[in-house]
Amino acid sequence: MDFRHPRAAVAGIWGLVLMFALVQVVAWTMTAGIPRRPIAVVQVATAWVVVLTLAGLSTRRIGGLAQAITQHEHARTATLDQVEQLEMNNALLQILSRSVDVPLAFQALALRIVPLVPCDRVGLALLTDDGQEFQTYTARVNQPERRARPRPDVMFKTDRTALGTVVRSREPLIIDDTSVGASGFLDVNVLHTAGLASALIVPLVAKGRAVGTLNVVSRHKKAFHQGHIDVLLPIAEVFAVAYVAQQLQIAMSKYQSMETMAELTLSIAAEINSALQTIIGHCDLLERGYPDPDLQRDLATIVRQAQRIAGLLERMRGASQDRLKQVADAVNQGGIPSSPEAYGEAEIS
Repeated sequence: MDFRHPRAAVAGIWGLVLMFALVQVVAWTMTAGIPRRPIAVVQVATAWVVVLTLAGLSTRRIGGLAQAITQHEHARTATLDQVEQLEMNNALLQILSRSVDVPLAFQALALRIVPLVPCDRVGLALLTDDGQEFQTYTARVNQPERRARPRPDVMFKTDRTALGTVVRSREPLIIDDTSVGASGFLDVNVLHTAGLASALIVPLVAKGRAVGTLNVVSRHKKAFHQGHIDVLLPIAEVFAVAYVAQQLQIAMSKYQSMETMAELTLSIAAEINSALQTIIGHCDLLERGYPDPDLQRDLATIVRQAQRIAGLLERMRGASQDRLKQVADAVNQGGIPSSPEAYGEAEIS
């Protein structure tokens, strides 16, 4: 008996009871009719009490078993969803441990998102450094990906786009029908033109700041609900942290390059300045030893140009140090500790 369909089982039990009643009625009709002797009446009544009692107990038992099976299936489904979520996060962390290239990790993991949130395309939108535009990446999960490496598809402004709205609010957005929002948002209009009917946009938030969005779209209307948001939020959080780490790594590389160039610039500037001071000293000696006006005029010109070059070197040293300080401040603000002590304080906090 299949307890996953309790109504059919209960109907079968009571059908047998009804069949037994019909058989008894037919039997009474073919014989002398309804028995009237007290013993026969007691036997019939007792039989029906037993039958109805057994049918009632069976019905109640089947209902309890069906409810238990349903709860077990729900628990099993929830466990499978959690396992799939953990496998997704594990795969994401494994890829990001090899490289912090977020678009590349997104392209590799897009197919894993589809079993969790059924859709036709998965998208990633990342804010540029100035925070005014989005670089969007698209994974066509139902088609073979022909690109060796991901590259931005379309650039969108933060104004008059659903992506910008989600980043400013830092709240997920479900678009049940793209035809409704096509007139108000440029990116929704692009989806509607491409034949995509609904979308779900989840912000990438790290340290209280939105750095982009994770998007899924479908050709069917009302394809997404709150459960899909709950699935995508942890994935979006990991993507956000990875993107911040990627930006910090780029900033650190710039800082190291600037530091190397600054040290080289200061070293060369010191050598050039030393040579200029030697030239200026020799010109001063020549000016004192030879009173020729033409020679003194030429020496004065040389001294002025040498001093001008020395001034330019001083400005170059100052600009290099200022730029190095700016990059260092940007790295520190991004969360990269400047010392082991600072790292320990960041871990404690």
